Amino acid sequence: MSGVIDEADDDVVDPTSTPSRRFLPILVGVTVGTLVLEAVVALSDGFVLDPTFVALCVILALTTWFGSLVVEENASLSVSSIVLLAAAVLLGPAAAGLVGALHGPAERGPIPVAFRVYNGAMHAASGIVAGLVFRALGTLEPGALGGTSEIVRNLAVPLFLAHLAGVVTNMVLFVGLVVVLDRVPALSVLTRLFATFPAALGHGAVTLILVILWVPADVGPGSLLLVLAPLLVAQWANAQYAEEKLARDRALHVLVAAVEAKAPHLTGHSARVSELTTLMAEHLGLRPQTIADVKMAGMLHDLGQVTLPTDLVRGGRPDGSTLSATYPSRGASLLRGLPFLAGSLDPIVRHRVVLEQKADAGSLAPLLVGVADEFDVLTEVGTPDGVVLTPEEAVARLRTGDRVRDDVVDALEQVLVRRDPGVTAG
Repeated sequence: MSGVIDEADDDVVDPTSTPSRRFLPILVGVTVGTLVLEAVVALSDGFVLDPTFVALCVILALTTWFGSLVVEENASLSVSSIVLLAAAVLLGPAAAGLVGALHGPAERGPIPVAFRVYNGAMHAASGIVAGLVFRALGTLEPGALGGTSEIVRNLAVPLFLAHLAGVVTNMVLFVGLVVVLDRVPALSVLTRLFATFPAALGHGAVTLILVILWVPADVGPGSLLLVLAPLLVAQWANAQYAEEKLARDRALHVLVAAVEAKAPHLTGHSARVSELTTLMAEHLGLRPQTIADVKMAGMLHDLGQVTLPTDLVRGGRPDGSTLSATYPSRGASLLRGLPFLAGSLDPIVRHRVVLEQKADAGSLAPLLVGVADEFDVLTEVGTPDGVVLTPEEAVARLRTGDRVRDDVVDALEQVLVRRDPGVTAG
């Protein structure tokens, strides 16, 4: 469970954006604080630049460069996190801080220097804290690891507690940054991070095996090859999957482009609805899979319009209302048989219907898409009679009657204020 501001799946802070003025004080504070903590620990304990330190630095740099191994849609197994925890246990807090500091510079991609520095400081702090906890609770002395019970008491339990301390440190620094910069509710970010909890347990288990092989089994640095080599192979395979996913996403964007070609007035509409739906779902603290489903539903909600006559889509046939009402189900029919879109079909089919009837508790996903769609039509696309409303006017219209749940409109309003401070909450 690790927050990094450059991971595509869990991005809240845009890694390619220019750091804002609000970010710089946070960057300075966290970096200086980490440097002071590293200096105090190094002067107190000292550390040795031995082959183990060099080996772990090289492995961490390589694994950070290659990225994380995706376990699920919203969870990943970071080999670099395993290496950092191993450094905390094998080398102590000061050396672990230096190993963690390499995380920022080793990251691949067009990431601003300020974000690299913050990531390095964040992981260095996590390594130092984990090392301090293990030093206080555990030991690697051969005489203390003679049997299973000794290994559990003196190594396994302290290691997992050290891992927990490092995770909490990382989480506090990551969540605090996102909440301050993007005004994202802390609960939303925590929900997404907790989805990676099984992977975090995996980090600890793999590190425990690595340390047992290294010390009690006396395999030494060779344990890096035995434990991490299979993970690195899996990481390479994951990179191939990432390419496949990218190709799939490009294909879906081609479908959106087909809609926009048939209805030029909808250019950009699907992307805006998808973004707004995603932000609303995050604000409401929905499960990561639900967020992913409504994101895709927002992107593809108008796909069925490609099956309608062009003059109807462009508003040239006034008597086509009955036919026009079928486009959501037509779009869903085009997407059936694609397993990764199974959770998006119901929001696509029902995103218009839920705005025409009193919403119930089971209609939240289609309601999010429907509200985002309606808001964008009112404020960007324009109604058939050419009316374009201000955001405040559109929100007020959505509050009229009892068809839209108050919590959904509240989420929309908060997202709009966060995205554009010029928008006033009602």
